[in-house]
Amino acid sequence: MLFSILIAHYNNARFLQTAIDSVLCQTYTNWEIILVDDGSTDHFETILENYKGDGRINVFRNEKNYGCGYTKRKCTELASGELMAFLDPDDKLHPKAIAVMTEAHTKYPVHSIVHSTHYICDENLGIKRVSDYVKPLPLHTPYLMVSDGRIHHFASFKSSCYKKTNGISGEIRKAVDQDLYYKLEETGPVLFVNEALYYYRLHEGSISNFGKELETSIIHYSIIREACKRRIKKLKSGENPKEDWVRKYRSRYFKMSIFYWSRKRNWLYTLYYLFLFPFNGGLRNIISYLQKIPSEGKVLLRKTFVTDYEIR
Repeated sequence: MLFSILIAHYNNARFLQTAIDSVLCQTYTNWEIILVDDGSTDHFETILENYKGDGRINVFRNEKNYGCGYTKRKCTELASGELMAFLDPDDKLHPKAIAVMTEAHTKYPVHSIVHSTHYICDENLGIKRVSDYVKPLPLHTPYLMVSDGRIHHFASFKSSCYKKTNGISGEIRKAVDQDLYYKLEETGPVLFVNEALYYYRLHEGSISNFGKELETSIIHYSIIREACKRRIKKLKSGENPKEDWVRKYRSRYFKMSIFYWSRKRNWLYTLYYLFLFPFNGGLRNIISYLQKIPSEGKVLLRKTFVTDYEIR
């Protein structure tokens, strides 16, 4: 079974060799690398000279910088594997990563996504800790209903499931993986493997350290809203619409709309959705929220309307 490692690269030459070498060191050997460069201006081509003789490493270039969504979508379109997974060019894989994922996908043929947990590392890939937010989904709860980053690196998926979706959106530049996970979840169950199979590097050039979380959260909330509308439409078009799930997704849509518009500082729309939320399944949620205010006060309000909420 061919496994495609997808690398969307942009100006990460100083880390790229480590990422590629971690694939070369895999215990599972039936793999290919699809690397698409998104108009880099660094010396990444010098790094790639070291791998010219390896036919498993396939390099493509965008004619200009199109962004993360476009580049990741192109990676999937160029891949030949029955299984696929993204490897960020500044991270690396555990030697058993592909083997563990392939075995799990073989054992669970109906699952669309199989994901593990990961190590959070410093700039030199020194391990700081194992991620504390990557975990299995609650029983009978879709990922769209939690949206808390628990599906994360190392996340692999079946090509057959991906082809049932409309694919990664080429227009979005952030929260691209979340868009992918919501779409894949609509084609099959999600399986969690409780092993750290990925090394996630934190460094100065990463999104995590540069205050771009607000922009990312706005895009993520927009993605969630679109996913809710997509699922509601699909449920309503079926012969036996599941009204309970229609209500749940509608409530989710209104809740995310509150966060979306508050992040954009549009208080008129924020109040509009806040007013409608109780009439769309949100009354219990609001009561629970109000009960927390006496103990959490400004911290809770800041978390809700200023900093990130449900985003990791």
